[in-house]
Amino acid sequence: MAIAHSDHESLALQHRGGVLLERYDIDLHLHPSLGFTLAKNHRSEIVNTDSEGFRHSTSPFGTVDSHSWLAHGGGLVLGNSTAFGLAADRDSGTAASHLAALTGVRQLNLALVAANSLQELVASLPYLHAASTVVVFSGAGDYWTMMATRTPDSIFVPVFFEGTFASLSSIPLFQLAALAAGTPLPAPEGDDEDTAPPAPDFGDAEHRVATAAQRQLRHLTALTRLVAPGTRILFCLQPFATPRTRDIDPEEQRRFDFEEPIFGRKENSAYEQYWDSFATLVSDGCAGLGVPFVNLSADLFTGYCFGDQFHLTDEGNRQAAILIHQALQALPTP
Repeated sequence: MAIAHSDHESLALQHRGGVLLERYDIDLHLHPSLGFTLAKNHRSEIVNTDSEGFRHSTSPFGTVDSHSWLAHGGGLVLGNSTAFGLAADRDSGTAASHLAALTGVRQLNLALVAANSLQELVASLPYLHAASTVVVFSGAGDYWTMMATRTPDSIFVPVFFEGTFASLSSIPLFQLAALAAGTPLPAPEGDDEDTAPPAPDFGDAEHRVATAAQRQLRHLTALTRLVAPGTRILFCLQPFATPRTRDIDPEEQRRFDFEEPIFGRKENSAYEQYWDSFATLVSDGCAGLGVPFVNLSADLFTGYCFGDQFHLTDEGNRQAAILIHQALQALPTP
């Protein structure tokens, strides 16, 4: 299946998984449990990753990675590229690092670039037993992939780069490994006609939004059942910044044109139109689960806070951490 015909991935392919990844000189790699992570043990002045590909965070006790955190426990921050801090200038500029400074508790940044809620849940499994708090700083992963997918009725949550995965999964696993080692693939047998499903026309957008919310809540429900007794969970819906959702700061506009198509897609209006409906559905679902919900809407942020529509600068992450900390303080003590 041709990647370009199965998913709008030309921008992602051109920019190695996302425009902002270029500034890190870092790539996505396949991971047997998570689908994909960033390169493991990466080192730079901007971003550093541990042996699982999770980003380091800072704390009053020093650097926090997935192995050192297990020895002490503390808070977990789950999410996608927003929680990861894809527009942060350094590890200390992420929401997890700012939250650690506010709480005085190690915060492990388990966020995955381009993750959906299922991948976020899987990432948390080895760490939930030692967590005092779990902040799910998420939402756009399920929303965006469900709106964009060509297979909306699949059992599992759609993934980013589904066309790339469709191409990879069309090759038997051990042949794929052999290909990576330099062994040519055998000639294909039979009809090799491209059978990619049609692109979404958004005629079923409301159904897609409802399904995205259901899947987000399904995995949040699983999370509530997996944590240790007394662990506090907070769901924070990540912000979505456009000229319709906040007054764009002049410095933000100078560095990024917020009227440009979101992630290279021309169908901006549909993605923006239904975001509030998704927020309402997730909020109502969280209330039913007894999980506190905070909408970190874009209009709550002041100044130069957004590197693009979804990703926060160091200052944006600082403001997000303050709002998250206030919400955690309002939770009852176990």
